[in-house]
Amino acid sequence: MEYGDEIVQRVRALAPTLAERAPAAEEARSLPAETIDDLAATGLFGMLVPKRFGGAELGIEAMAAACREIGAVCASTGWLSVIYTLHNWMTGLFPERAQEEVWAERPYGLIPCVLAPTGKAERVDGGHRVNGRWSWASGVMHADHVMVMGLVVEDGAIEPRLFLLPRADVTVHDVWHTSGMRGTGSNDIEVTDVFVPAHRSVPLADLSEGRSPGSRTNPGALYRIPLVPVFALTGAAPVLGIAEGVLARFAERMRGRVMAYTGERQRDLVTGQIRLASATADLAAARLLLDDALRGLPSIEGLARRARARLVAAHVVATARRTVNDLCSAAGASAQFTGSPFQRAQRDMNTISGHVVFDPDASYALYGKIELGLEPGPMTMV
Repeated sequence: MEYGDEIVQRVRALAPTLAERAPAAEEARSLPAETIDDLAATGLFGMLVPKRFGGAELGIEAMAAACREIGAVCASTGWLSVIYTLHNWMTGLFPERAQEEVWAERPYGLIPCVLAPTGKAERVDGGHRVNGRWSWASGVMHADHVMVMGLVVEDGAIEPRLFLLPRADVTVHDVWHTSGMRGTGSNDIEVTDVFVPAHRSVPLADLSEGRSPGSRTNPGALYRIPLVPVFALTGAAPVLGIAEGVLARFAERMRGRVMAYTGERQRDLVTGQIRLASATADLAAARLLLDDALRGLPSIEGLARRARARLVAAHVVATARRTVNDLCSAAGASAQFTGSPFQRAQRDMNTISGHVVFDPDASYALYGKIELGLEPGPMTMV
């Protein structure tokens, strides 16, 4: 058995425990510490870390498969599984010294990352001075480092750069009071006049083009893949998992549910049978589309293929959202009680699908624009 498949099996075995902890994670607005420890023990967080730092240096496909399994039982845990695993891969794109610092004590970090360029940075001797406040710092409640995007303005030119900071340099603002994805603890973070040395920042252009400093120190093809396609496609994996989990629960519910007033079993109703079959086909097609795009990541080149990755991610998430809402509406009013996993999954789905990278209109328009030979804007995530 491949090591990646072994990690997926460990995660699958952990899934019932993660499902039991989902209500507590939502109530606390943060994952339990035991969940972080259990996920780390599966080997998940180190899947994309270079072998020379103690990681597994596996491919993106196995990582996405593991996170999809987690998303099926707890959306917040699935999302943070992607966040923590993917951002270790991103650490491998920084200069060698930064990698050594993050992975000095263990072969993984717990690192939220905010790509929205809502901060500013000023170039100074040896690095930059960073200031700003960023929203949506998923996973910051357990973080040891953070990544934030800041704009460097010099001689009239604007350069977006990604900065890597110790958690101690960041102030967390408790603002994560939401209807869905509550367990991610995606609070605001603020940085005030913090010096970030040169080895802890990378221009966004280098990350977008797959020519980061880490791509030169880590020889594997894994570290030459452009950032945005990886971010979009891996992020879609646990969202698809949410829908797959709802489908499995809906099928189980149908088998025993008796309809009010009529006394009929839902499994005997053609309407329920059609919904079940339609959802099965839609999610199977979405999974095939996502898996195909994930397989193509190591060889992805050019704006058109990068835009297609955004297209696939947005389409998969839109399909998953439509399916979840359709099945939850067919599950009956009792599925909306607070103890029901249906209503939590529906709230989580409708929250996470609002992420900017999954915006279907923007993603479809981006693909169409590039396919037709037009240039995207300078700050477009592609």
